[in-house]
Amino acid sequence: MTTPTTSTDRADHLVAVVVHLSGRYRGKIQRLGDGPLRIGAAEPAEIRISTDDLTADLTQVPVTEAHATLERRGNTYELRAEPDADIWVNGRRVEQRLLDSGDVLEIGEGGPVLRFRLYPPGSRGYKSVSEVFSDCAECVRRGRNAADRAGLLLAGPPMELLTRTSPIVRSGVIAAMLLLVTAVGWLWVRGQRLERRLEAETEVARSLAELLARGDRAALSEDDADALREEVTKSVARIEALEERSGARGRVIASSARSVVFVQGSWGLRDESGRPVRYGFLEPNGSLREGVVGTEVTLEGDGPRIEVLYTGTAFVVTADGYLLTNRHVALPWDYDDPPEALGEHALEPVMWRLIGYLPGTAEPFDIEFVRASETLDVALLRFDPVDAGIRPLELADAPPEPGDEVIVLGYPTGIQALLARAGPEAVERILGPEELDFWQVARRLSGDELIEPLATVGIVGQVTPSSVVYDAETTYGGSGGPVLNLDGRVLAVNAAILPQFGGSNMGVPAREALKLLPSGDNP
Repeated sequence: MTTPTTSTDRADHLVAVVVHLSGRYRGKIQRLGDGPLRIGAAEPAEIRISTDDLTADLTQVPVTEAHATLERRGNTYELRAEPDADIWVNGRRVEQRLLDSGDVLEIGEGGPVLRFRLYPPGSRGYKSVSEVFSDCAECVRRGRNAADRAGLLLAGPPMELLTRTSPIVRSGVIAAMLLLVTAVGWLWVRGQRLERRLEAETEVARSLAELLARGDRAALSEDDADALREEVTKSVARIEALEERSGARGRVIASSARSVVFVQGSWGLRDESGRPVRYGFLEPNGSLREGVVGTEVTLEGDGPRIEVLYTGTAFVVTADGYLLTNRHVALPWDYDDPPEALGEHALEPVMWRLIGYLPGTAEPFDIEFVRASETLDVALLRFDPVDAGIRPLELADAPPEPGDEVIVLGYPTGIQALLARAGPEAVERILGPEELDFWQVARRLSGDELIEPLATVGIVGQVTPSSVVYDAETTYGGSGGPVLNLDGRVLAVNAAILPQFGGSNMGVPAREALKLLPSGDNP
């Protein structure tokens, strides 16, 4: 606030003010008249200072007396100190002095501080920006303690700019502050969006990495084939021995194997417009960068689309090409929890390719999805049968009893097991010197008539309305195969491995799978 003293200002005189820079009156501005004007702590002083701010030597002066006097001399003022008063101007002790605009008056060393200023005639005494910062710096220097100085440093300049400057400067300051707040707000919002986008893309990359890791198990690896050869060979030897000892089992296996389909699939993700999720990192020659998994994906560019490869088993149940399998073979993404968005684009799973091979048939055939159970792990597929001699498997009318013997047919561990069972010479012939992909290896295996389901034998341990539990050995890739009784009828669709129960497996009962077939195709 600006307080006038008694004034007889002339229009041609400069406007003089004093600004209180410390103590209780800090920030107060007084416009000066012609004077004489007394500086003191009580009436009748025209320029009042607080007794709390006086130094010890000045407190001895009676409060009714002035410590100094200002009197106009032309376009400035003359300062005269009272006897025994300790008055300082710009850090030098004085008894009498003509003041210049900007002089700092100190009433007693370490006491109240005033700044004397002159403005053009007719001016309203608004501070310039430089004066604002000069006064604030002096206030900070005179602060009582560190906390007081910090408060003055942070709050002083904004308050002075908004209250002591001209309307034009204030408008500019307000506009600048609004612009700053807007910019900070915009940057914060942008940062939050970017952080959410990075989190979403990181989650997408993580999910895709997990999916690809699962898919890698289905991809061809010669090392895997070597590692599995011994284990699978033992199982084959066991099965061959069982077949030799049991004519019934042999007949069931021989008559049913040609109806068991080796399924190959690949799926990925795309956005609403159909653009697939692709790898975003390529070498200069266009190949995928080695050693990078799932950390840079995009909907743009022409990089290879991301594909999750897998294998499974299905079996023919009608002469017109209906197949039964698991829901997780027909709709694998339901069990893999893929990401739902990439940045601002919603994603949906899509089956890129789904084909099958029947034993003894060299050429693959396309498979299409028909429907799946909403509650059980069973689904219905269909293909166009080119071989009219294919015998569909018959579904059993009644559930098995605990203790019944069952035969499970399927393709556990997919291509790796097929290669392991083929033997070293066949593997060398099929793989050859060139590098083959997931699809080409299966095509060569089929051409050499090496696609045959593996049979394992077990005993039914438990039967419920929604499951049949048995101990026939199998693993991933065998999902969707038929669980047969010794009459060759399908008791269940092989669905899950229960390792916590000694390697037991679980299938969906045939009567539940029967519900998926069209009414005209029910046996």
